[in-house]
Amino acid sequence: MELKFLGRDAGFGEKNNSAYVELNNDLVLVDCGFTVFEQIKENFDLNKYNNIKVIITHLHNDHAGSLSQLILYSHFVKNKKIIIYSKCQRIQEYLDITGTPKEAYELKQDIEFIKTNHVKHLDAYGFKININGKNIIYTGDTNTIEPFMQYMDDCDELYIDVSRYGGAHIKIDNIIETLKKIKINGTEVILMHLDDKEYIKRIAEGFKID
Repeated sequence: MELKFLGRDAGFGEKNNSAYVELNNDLVLVDCGFTVFEQIKENFDLNKYNNIKVIITHLHNDHAGSLSQLILYSHFVKNKKIIIYSKCQRIQEYLDITGTPKEAYELKQDIEFIKTNHVKHLDAYGFKININGKNIIYTGDTNTIEPFMQYMDDCDELYIDVSRYGGAHIKIDNIIETLKKIKINGTEVILMHLDDKEYIKRIAEGFKID
C-alpha cells in the first residue's frame, strides 16, 4: 500500500480513520480526527518535512476534530504553515470558529476531489491522487461506490469505506461482490473506517484490513 494508516476505526473507535504518506520530504495526511493530533505529536518529527499537507474529506469530528490543534501546534511550536486541501463548503468557517489564525495555514483545492454522499447535512468528498506512479482512489466516508466507479479502469489502489451496518456508510454485504470484481481486474482493495473489524474480516476474507 502506498498509504499507511494511523487508524482505521469508525467514528466511535479508538483510532480515527486517517492515512498518511511521506513523499518528497513532505508529510501528506488524510484527515485529522480527534485522535490524530496526539499520534502526530508523539510519532512524527515535523521539523524534518519541507511541507505538511492535510487533505480533509469532510468535517465530522473523527475526520477534522484535531485539525485546528495540529495547525496551532505547527504554527506556534514548529514555525511551520500547514497546507490544507479541501472542498468542504464550510471549511473556512470551521477554521474560523476554532480560532485558527489565517497566517498559520494555506487553503487549497487543487487535487481531484470526487463528491460523494455520506450524510444529509454535510458535504463529503473522496479524491484521486497519483503517488509514486500509482493511481489511488480514496472514497472518504461514503454510502455509495457509484461516484468512484468511473475511475476503476485506471485504479491501482482503492481505499474504501465499509461498514457492518450500512446507513451513512457502505454495508459490506452489499458491496462485497463488486469489490471482488474490482480486485480481480487488478486493483488492490483496502478496506477502512471499520465499525466491526471481525465481522468485516469474515465477509471480506482476502482483502486488506490490517
